[in-house]
Amino acid sequence: MINCGKVKRGGIVENLILILYVLILVSLNVVFFTLFRKGILNLMVSGIIMMVLTPVIGFSSGAVFLHFYHWSSGGTGEGAGYGGAFLGFITIANGILILVIGVIRWILNFVKK
Repeated sequence: MINCGKVKRGGIVENLILILYVLILVSLNVVFFTLFRKGILNLMVSGIIMMVLTPVIGFSSGAVFLHFYHWSSGGTGEGAGYGGAFLGFITIANGILILVIGVIRWILNFVKK
């Protein structure tokens, strides 16, 4: 392997953004399920709230990825948009999963009565 004199340090900021995203997503899930256990918030409403937050999380993470993109590498920054879209898809899948769990629980409670 030939070293051209440039040392790539790795994505410290990118890793920080991903860790922050995971912490936000896990904390939202913990809050939603805690509120559900206390009877304050329904899981269906929690899933809808998560799906409404999806564009905010996706666009903001893509914008932060693009802000910290190394333009000296010669790319166009498409990966930042793809990364934001991927995080948005993960968030919407999480919201749909919470919504489906809430609907199944509602149907089971409806059938029991």
